[in-house]
Amino acid sequence: MPAVRLDGKVALVTGGVRRVGRAIATELARAGALVVAHASLSSPEEAASLEREFPTLRVLRADLREPAASVNLIDEVRALHGRLDALVNSAASYPRGPFLEQGDDVWRDVLALNLEAPARLVRLGLPLGLAAVVNLVDVAAWQPWKNHAAYSAAKAGLAHLTRCLALELAPSVRVNGVAPGTVAWPPDLDEQKRASILSRIPLARVGAPEDVARAVRFLLEEDYLTGVILPVDGGSALR
Repeated sequence: MPAVRLDGKVALVTGGVRRVGRAIATELARAGALVVAHASLSSPEEAASLEREFPTLRVLRADLREPAASVNLIDEVRALHGRLDALVNSAASYPRGPFLEQGDDVWRDVLALNLEAPARLVRLGLPLGLAAVVNLVDVAAWQPWKNHAAYSAAKAGLAHLTRCLALELAPSVRVNGVAPGTVAWPPDLDEQKRASILSRIPLARVGAPEDVARAVRFLLEEDYLTGVILPVDGGSALR
């Protein structure tokens, strides 16, 4: 039996209606959690289908780049459930482009969503009883990616924030992270690029969003782990 049972716990998953975030929201809902899945302002169809699949799950929309949107999101969680037990910061943006072509506006947006919003949501969630946080980091936090300077820097900041908060908020709040590797092929990758990526993964295959979701669930259920950033990457961090 897990140390912490998720049945009946209130869990907020940001970016929770698409790709990895949807897999996390689904995994936690199947574990019995009362999931609130945050969606960007542009995902109405994915949000509706998720609510149909899990009647106890609610989708709330917000542009988390705006500070007021985080405040409103937490207020809505409070109105729905009166508390917040777990927070999974999965929402992210990853614009690709040469460093010299990405100006201040790109950096502001990436840092606002990937780093500032997770910190803000933790701070706002504490008065609601927040006890466990899992931040979705990335192997890009320690493996520099060409043409992803802003994203890599933001994820490196989120990794360090995870460790800082684990230390500062203990013992009442556990803060951990998951660092996915390649768990879904980007749609614009040709066969040559896919083969190149596969050659750097010791397990010789890509993962799946469900692999990340199971890791998130493990970190929420295991109550003697904090400050851990768990790579889910098939061993690619070893290269």
